[in-house]
Amino acid sequence: MRTLVGLAVLIAVGGAALAANVDAPSVSAAWAQAWSAKDLDTIMALYAPEPVFLANSGERWSGDDEIRTNFAMGLSAFTPNLTLHSLNSAASGRLAFDSGTYDEIITAAGATAASHVRGNYLFVFQRQKDGEWKILEQTFTQFDPSKL
Repeated sequence: MRTLVGLAVLIAVGGAALAANVDAPSVSAAWAQAWSAKDLDTIMALYAPEPVFLANSGERWSGDDEIRTNFAMGLSAFTPNLTLHSLNSAASGRLAFDSGTYDEIITAAGATAASHVRGNYLFVFQRQKDGEWKILEQTFTQFDPSKL
């Protein structure tokens, strides 16, 4: 509940400047770069302890093991090329967020044709005891392909 209240406060400040020592979009960009490189170890190093990923399918993946397993399956089946476009980010205390839109070109293993996927994303970050920002929760949504 405290995380939700903290997130509500972050959203309320909307366009407020980020705290001097956090650049949420750069953490998001590091995740996108590692995703596109299929670098699972780098991806997982960006997460806080006990992270949550809210999958586009509606599933909730909790913890490093579940997230790693699902990401590994996805990365073995597809080659992604992800670009994030940050629209709003802010920080307050130990929480920060970054939200925006994304474009992703996805090629299935063994396929020659790629698919273009677009949607929205949200990263929620938590400052760790060492001062580093890590991903606490994350989600991606997908635009209706018929409206692309």
